[in-house]
Amino acid sequence: MRDAAWPRVTRRCRYLWLVLGTAVLLAPSVARAEVRIPRLELSTDDGNSSIRFRLGVQVLWTYRYEDQGSGKPAEDSNEILFRRIRPELTGSIGSRNFTYRLHLNLVPGALELMDLYVNYRAHEQFEIMFGQEKIPYTRYRLGSWQNRPMVDWDPTTRYFGAERQIGIIFHNNQSAPPRIEYQFGIFTGVNARASHGIGLPLVYADPRPNPSNLVDPAAPSSFHPELVAHLAYNHGGIDVAAPQDWAGGPARFSIGLSAAWDIRPADMQDLALRLAPEAILKLYGFTLWGVAHLGFSNEMADDDNVQLGLIGAMVQASVVFCERYEIALRYGHVTIMSDLRDDARAYRDQQIADAADDPELQEELTTQFRSVGRLQAEHELLLGFNVYFLDTALKLQLDGGMLVHERTDGDRYDMRIRTQLQLVF
Repeated sequence: MRDAAWPRVTRRCRYLWLVLGTAVLLAPSVARAEVRIPRLELSTDDGNSSIRFRLGVQVLWTYRYEDQGSGKPAEDSNEILFRRIRPELTGSIGSRNFTYRLHLNLVPGALELMDLYVNYRAHEQFEIMFGQEKIPYTRYRLGSWQNRPMVDWDPTTRYFGAERQIGIIFHNNQSAPPRIEYQFGIFTGVNARASHGIGLPLVYADPRPNPSNLVDPAAPSSFHPELVAHLAYNHGGIDVAAPQDWAGGPARFSIGLSAAWDIRPADMQDLALRLAPEAILKLYGFTLWGVAHLGFSNEMADDDNVQLGLIGAMVQASVVFCERYEIALRYGHVTIMSDLRDDARAYRDQQIADAADDPELQEELTTQFRSVGRLQAEHELLLGFNVYFLDTALKLQLDGGMLVHERTDGDRYDMRIRTQLQLVF
């Protein structure tokens, strides 16, 4: 970092310590087991039909220090925004075994359909879910944004997913699985949102369509089936839905594997194959969670040649104490393989060359593809502290750390500090 930036960073760190100290002093002495989150629900007398309203809101303040590289002065910025405004309708129709969910995103500047599906529980070991939802790629991403130890997801989810798609899933209780859990799904292959699972569009600097945008949805994409599966062995009654060990007690663990195979992936949009081994360990309030990723893609020059294009990993450790505090450390990493970078550069050069007769378009493309092929790897290291005033219903989060961008034109080092207040009921 440049010395001139340190006074600004120091002032912001003092502000964070003030917020942290205030949160610790004001946090009520309420045991987590005693918390009663408000539940707004209407149901029939027999309870077989119901409708429940839920709302999640997150207000986020972010300070960024960004290295511009090439001898340019660093830039810093402050931003405060509504990170999420998420209303949900859930419930059952005619039977408690037939449930539904409608989940929207209403932040300023966006109106998106997040989830819309129905689920039928035919047997304790067999359920069917149909609609738009997260594909079952890693238990980590199947978790909720409401209980993340850090302010948000790590970089691997942006590159590898899981993203949301329309499809059908066969599973044995995805939210609270038994010792041996499974999810198997058949999907359209079309990413429903431009937020996660967008590794190839980032590498090729290709536009990312957003079919879930209810104001200006992307044009319908052709159906290209994608098969997704997640299998895991859960030992000792481990709660795999939460990244924290609220239960405490002796060691419990989970070992799993996820795979996603796109039969006809869209060029520069979809990985042909994703693999992700995963392991979770919980004991006495401590949780260690690790996921590795392999992403294979088709070369633009030869659609039949499938190559290893992306490698990623996420390791997260957290500990909860005094029933309402949490400290967490997370490292995320993504490597873009040289063959994929070479293919992206070749595509870039060809696009610019083809626009030789249109100088204005050529200049536009040169700007769009300026950084294509230069990024080699991403690293993120974060330290976080959370205060659960009323479980996840009222939660204050602070995290900060370093982001390293390995590039062919010189590495860049960024810093980020975030404070987020969450209200969910």
